[in-house]
Amino acid sequence: MTVVDLSRDAGLRAHAALATLRVPDAVALHPEGTRVACVLPPSEAEPVAHVLDLTRADAVPTPVPEVAGRGHALTRWLPDGRLLLASGDGQALDHVEVRAGDDLVTVWRAGVDGEIEDLVADADGTVLVRLADPGSERDGSHLGLRVADPAADPFVRTPGGRLRRLALLRVGDPAPRPVPTPGLTVWEADWRDGLALAVTSADETPGGYYRPGLVLIDPATGGTRTLLTTSWQLSRPRLAPGGRAAVVVEGLSIVSGRVVHLDLESGTVTRLTTVDDVTDLGWLDEHTLWFTGWSGTGTHGGTMTAEGRVLSRWTAWGTLGGRDGQPSLSPDRTGTRAAAVWETAGRPPEIALAVLTEGEWHQVTALNTDLARLAVRQEEVSWTGPDGLTVQGLLLTSGEAPGPGPLVVIAHGGPTWLWSSAFAPAESNQLALPLAHAGAAVLLPNPRGSSGRGQDYARRVIGHVGEEDLGDVLAGTDHLVAAGIADPGRMAVLGLSYGGYLSAWAVTRTRRFRAAVVMSGVADWLSFTTASNLAGGYDPLYHRGADATTPEGREFLAARSPVCHAGAVTTPTLILHGAEDRTTPAGQADQLYRAWSAAGVRTQLVVYPREGHELTEPGHRHDAAGRVLAWLTENGVL
Repeated sequence: MTVVDLSRDAGLRAHAALATLRVPDAVALHPEGTRVACVLPPSEAEPVAHVLDLTRADAVPTPVPEVAGRGHALTRWLPDGRLLLASGDGQALDHVEVRAGDDLVTVWRAGVDGEIEDLVADADGTVLVRLADPGSERDGSHLGLRVADPAADPFVRTPGGRLRRLALLRVGDPAPRPVPTPGLTVWEADWRDGLALAVTSADETPGGYYRPGLVLIDPATGGTRTLLTTSWQLSRPRLAPGGRAAVVVEGLSIVSGRVVHLDLESGTVTRLTTVDDVTDLGWLDEHTLWFTGWSGTGTHGGTMTAEGRVLSRWTAWGTLGGRDGQPSLSPDRTGTRAAAVWETAGRPPEIALAVLTEGEWHQVTALNTDLARLAVRQEEVSWTGPDGLTVQGLLLTSGEAPGPGPLVVIAHGGPTWLWSSAFAPAESNQLALPLAHAGAAVLLPNPRGSSGRGQDYARRVIGHVGEEDLGDVLAGTDHLVAAGIADPGRMAVLGLSYGGYLSAWAVTRTRRFRAAVVMSGVADWLSFTTASNLAGGYDPLYHRGADATTPEGREFLAARSPVCHAGAVTTPTLILHGAEDRTTPAGQADQLYRAWSAAGVRTQLVVYPREGHELTEPGHRHDAAGRVLAWLTENGVL
């Protein structure tokens, strides 16, 4: 008689149900606050722009009429209320469109040479287009792939040959006008009053993003003025009305940080320390800013003066979705209301509105209501790290357990990233909620190095990767064992990216885990320094300048590389990786598999074709979930 593992089946059913989530993207509030535009993924086609009429209580998002064979993946509003779109045929977003009227008919469409990554409209109707050359490297937040280049056969690469660039379009123009940025690649940009403010680097690969400069560009002359260089990372450059000031967020990696104010007339640079972990901001007028970002395992936002005095601040336990997975807002023209994607532990993600200064989010769509039944118990937990530092995380469980049970620890990527309270935490193939349905307690730890607790906490991992942060994670498991939640004989660890590294590293340091899963992880910091598309940026930052060309640097990196400690491993380890991943290249998975196999460790390597740093194809995501649940079951965790 066949015995069916109902716990594993429950986890797989939950994962399959999550595949039907329709999460709005590129949410944009109309200047008058009357409509919201967004992009929704249909089940069998390219993403399509939708518009929600907020003046009607019974309104639902309505698809924008498509051009045959093309989908949309960016939505913005022009100041005059017309809808601005980026569209493409599945290969690349290579057209800018403007739609007008109640029927949103196309009034203008122009093509660009490259992949559109952002559109910024000024009051006079000019649009700054940020685009990536075909074949250029995407960063880790864009799945670790290259921008599609069907003509690249063979693929040829030379330094500075495949950049992110800027171009200008005025509605009605047949073609864009390039903005000169000689020798620079542009990661983010703002556009106001005939000037562009851009985060740039000389290195066109994502490694260059770790050594950025903030540059003011005059498109008419091609003249540039460097305003700021930093050893940290920069995001969300914003020019003030009137052109006398600018702000930018300065922080770590996937940027969550402090606001830097720049006086463009005097050149004075002021770091505003009254708010931290800001991920998005903008000007309400030339003296006032709005902001949002992380706060613990939740979010915060509000308003502040250009000098840094906080005017209003709210916090909320939940997650605001946005660009690169960071909290982001879209305010109306008056700065009264804002739109965003909002989710909580009990409510799936939906478009929501709030008064900008209050942050009480009210969902206005019902795209995923039927999935609320999948919600599990979620609570913030805290414990003490090995050196006495307080560490926080989230604990997911499905109902009251009669006694100690299986525990799965999922380490997040980054390392400067975090787990925030969400309906179905997305990282690591969205496995947290399904694992809870499978009967495990799931710990999502935010060890030192994480966002949400300020720059000092985030920087504690620099020069110490895999040291105190791993100690924080292991202390979390000890805390749950002592609390009677976790059975010390039925624990597993898994993670993606840096979380994959930490999972592989953990089983070289301890035998407390019965199983491990390494997803898109780093196995060898030595080969990573030259193979990753982050090479030259990530390592000098997080390894505090360890130089792989010197004996001392090689010793430092090898000492922290899992492949160099395979002899200490006994934990069965499943390795999952995308074949086209350029952030942690697939060779890292090969190295880990060979090292573990040679050491006699039970292991399995699964490589998914066409995939980058994260799995995106539904079939691959489902397959990976099934393999993880099976691996944990076969090795006595579930």
